[in-house]
Amino acid sequence: MSRPYRFALIGCGFFAQNHLQAWAEMSDVELVATCDINPDSAAAAAETFGGTPYTDAAELFANEELDFVDIATTPPTHRMMVELAAQHQVAAICQKPLAWDMNDAQAMVRAMADADLPFMVHENFRFQYPMRKVKEVLDSGVIGRPFFGRISFRTAHDVYSAQPWCMDAERMIIADVSVHQFDLTRFFLGEPDRLFTEAIRVNPQIKGEDVATIVLGLPGATCIVDTSYESSSDHSTYPQTFVTIEGTDGTVTLGPDYHLQVVSPAGVHEEQLVIPEHSWASEPWNCIQDSVVNVQHHWIHCLESGQTPETSGADTLRVLDLTLGAYQSLDTGEPYRVGSML
Repeated sequence: MSRPYRFALIGCGFFAQNHLQAWAEMSDVELVATCDINPDSAAAAAETFGGTPYTDAAELFANEELDFVDIATTPPTHRMMVELAAQHQVAAICQKPLAWDMNDAQAMVRAMADADLPFMVHENFRFQYPMRKVKEVLDSGVIGRPFFGRISFRTAHDVYSAQPWCMDAERMIIADVSVHQFDLTRFFLGEPDRLFTEAIRVNPQIKGEDVATIVLGLPGATCIVDTSYESSSDHSTYPQTFVTIEGTDGTVTLGPDYHLQVVSPAGVHEEQLVIPEHSWASEPWNCIQDSVVNVQHHWIHCLESGQTPETSGADTLRVLDLTLGAYQSLDTGEPYRVGSML
């Protein structure tokens, strides 16, 4: 495109600030509108980053000429926003989780497909720099065929101050964090075909589960996803994700503070990964913030090339199936056959 892509951001809350900062450092996009039900939030975003502030998404779509929309609202509003985008022939990138139920998610994917529009879900964990490095090791074949994985996110960090919805959500940590780990499982090992969930609530002040362990079965492999908001350690590693993948010829491990170790027939390789810097990023969030930049660059590349996004709406239905299936397993005490809801 000879001019920057014109876009609007809908939802100007906590995590959307990372979206705004990342878009601001990209020369091939132009923010022309912001939207939030809180007029102060929309106005503050527009004043800092540009564009016209709105409090009504329908009015925004009616007034603005857009190439795409970035939807960073809460999941219950996603379907309405995506269907508005489809009605106005506007491509869309939408925050995760795409929806709380499969019917809404499938309706969004169908609306965008019927309109022949690009549709991506902002699933950023696989776009973290350390995760791309792990994937490089796996793709190189140096550890052989992977047969076991563990993807772990455990912290005692106060997540509730910035995300108060977590206090009242009856479905919490699986929907908030394990969803990312499910996508990483697929990214590293392929498609699971069965899973089993155990989860508990440790914090008596919340409603949902804050500790979960899910065992995922794949053809010729097993992966353990374990997630906790109640686990203390000698120093805070929030919001890092740890990974171990064992193969027939070796093991790759991503440990605390982004330490990468590869054990293979060639020996032991150790590397301290350094997260790419951005002027607006800060520790401990810098890895997540860098991944937002990577997601958004990938989205623009897909718009330019016509390539299907890695985390397209259709692909994300598989992640939602795993997430909803994990809760079904928890409720029934039985394994879930992956794909049953698709």
